[in-house]
Amino acid sequence: MFLRCPICRRGLTPSVSQPYAPICSEACRREALRRAGVADPEPQPPAAEPQAQFEALHATHLYCRPCQRSMPTKERLLLALPTGDLYGYTCAHCGSDVGTRTATQGAS
Repeated sequence: MFLRCPICRRGLTPSVSQPYAPICSEACRREALRRAGVADPEPQPPAAEPQAQFEALHATHLYCRPCQRSMPTKERLLLALPTGDLYGYTCAHCGSDVGTRTATQGAS
């Protein structure tokens, strides 16, 4: 049996778990509810800022010159500054310094 989504007309094959639900995506489901005049029971949360996911970035591997390859790192607090904390990264294998990062007060 071949079905079509009533919103976008994309061809669908019925699944065993939902044999009578010919809606192809979440966007089509919301559009079908809007056309039927039914309020969406699950309001979608507002989309987060695209860059917000990178506020607290921690390095697990960095390039180490003595080892000449990417190595696991150990992170340690070097300084607590008014603008944020300064962290240092050392190679887990040879112990040489491989980088630093400054974490602002808002990020963890």
